Formats: sequence, structure tokens, C-alpha cells
Amino acid sequence: MSEENIKKSNAIWKYSAFVLVILLIIGAFVYFGKSNGGVVNGERVQISVGNSPILGQESAPVTIVLFSDFSCPYCAAASGQNEIVASSLRQRDSSWKAPVSGIIRDYVDSGKAKIVFKYYPGHGLGQQAHLVSLCLNEQGLFWKFHDGAFADYESTNDLDKMKAIAEEIGADMSLLEKCLTGNQQKYTKELSDEIDEGKAAGVQGTPTFYVNGLKIEGAVSYSDIKKVIDSELSK
Repeated sequence: MSEENIKKSNAIWKYSAFVLVILLIIGAFVYFGKSNGGVVNGERVQISVGNSPILGQESAPVTIVLFSDFSCPYCAAASGQNEIVASSLRQRDSSWKAPVSGIIRDYVDSGKAKIVFKYYPGHGLGQQAHLVSLCLNEQGLFWKFHDGAFADYESTNDLDKMKAIAEEIGADMSLLEKCLTGNQQKYTKELSDEIDEGKAAGVQGTPTFYVNGLKIEGAVSYSDIKKVIDSELSK
């Protein structure tokens, strides 16, 4: 093959790869950026809390299991940390509001609900962030790191940047380093187990919420999840 043909072939491959990426992004937006909300079906799925990070009182009557991925832009929007995607969602639904921050404000802080965070590879590019987060959970800093990681979701596989976030939120860096060195295998297995849990529960992408076992898919508006929570609290 001539040098000119090789260049043309490379150009075609690069263009095809670019188009594929765009199509994947559009597909992800259509599926995981849904804003119509609602329970996917009436079946309840039993998911154990296990060792996953929890925010809220253990005795809270509503348990919200969230399968998420620090490298997922829709998860970042759902957490209230990605204004670009949030703006796009509001173009489709002007009333759209980030669900996670609303849940924490109105239900977790009042003792009515607790959130259990579990990993599922919606994008699969944030393993370093997830390992750091589990180590920081030992220091009670998971949820502070949660916001910082989502605010920089494009860098979540950069260990140095994730450590920098940990330092900013006041982590004991010597304990963090010790954990990352000594517990990496343990937490890698925990992340793998959570992926298996997600598959068994029927997770197809991130974010996926389970409100007392009722499945809600995508970066839905806070009002959509609020209806389900209120319904559960009224029982």
C-alpha cells in the first residue's frame, strides 16, 4: 500500500472512530439522560447494603441504592456537579433538577431516607477515583470526595488528581496512602462485587436508582424520584 493510501486509510479510520464516539454519546444521552422518570416496573429488587458507603440514618424508612460511576457525566449531573449536561437536560425539561442533591436536602438530612452508593461502570474510566473513595470512606470523607470527584469527572482515572481532591477536603494523606497500598486488592474486589450486584439487579447503565427496591433509570429530574419516595413514606 502506498504512503498516500495509508494516510487516506488512517484518515478514514479516525473519522469513523470520531463518528462512533458521537453516536455513543448521543445514544447515552437518549437512554441515560431520560427525564421522564418513573418506576421502570413494579417489581422490587433486594439489594444488600454490604460495605458500600452510606449517607443517612440506618433506621431511615426509605433506602435509596444508587449505582453510579465517577467518570459518568450524567451521574455528575445527577449529583449536581455537571452544569453542561444539566443545562442540556433542562432544555428538554425546564423543570429538571439534580436528584441526588435534592434527596440529601429533603430526605437524608431529615432522617427520612438514606443513600447507599454502589459502583457500576457506566463509562468505566474512573476506577482510581472509586478506589480512593473507598479508602476515604474509612476516614468518613466519602461524600465530600463524592462531590469533588464528580466536579472533575473527566480526571477520575488520574490518581494524582484524585489524591489532590482528597487533600483539599482534609484527608489524612498518610492513612490514604497506606490504604491504597494495603487495601487495593480488597477494594478492587468490592468494586467487582458491586458490578455483579448491579448486573443481578438489572442495571443497564448509570445512574440507576433503587428506591426501596423500585428501579428508576437515568438522570431523571428530582421531582420524578421525589414522587416515588413520597409514595413509599405514605405507606
